[in-house]
Amino acid sequence: MPLPLVNAGNARSKGAWDSIHVLDIEERGRQAYYKLTTTIMLYTVSNQGEVGSMNLSGSLTRQDEREGPLEDISSHITNIGKFVEDMEFKLRGSIQDVYFCKTKDIVNDLRSTQSQSKLKKHREIQGELFSQLKGRK
Repeated sequence: MPLPLVNAGNARSKGAWDSIHVLDIEERGRQAYYKLTTTIMLYTVSNQGEVGSMNLSGSLTRQDEREGPLEDISSHITNIGKFVEDMEFKLRGSIQDVYFCKTKDIVNDLRSTQSQSKLKKHREIQGELFSQLKGRK
């Protein structure tokens, strides 16, 4: 299900999280065997004027298997609900690590709030320290 616009009153930012779940069920007596394939599609767009614009989108697919108790036919609803929730929670963590943390690292490497002279001085000090440490061997 698509998410509502982020900052709905502000047209500069929006995003969506769509998920698709495909489930295969095999009943084995009083147990049910579930195989879940989930695909998450994510996009976010932001235009912050002086900072610039960003468009981040991608997808992630994972598959997992699980067994659950089968007391009656309504047990499927409970088992599937927990399984889907667990899978989405796991994928949310993966997406946060893969997309957002990595994007933050890249943006921080590309943009600097320090002046070029400070960066040059910092690199020179690093070089001197490296040379001194290398000479200790």
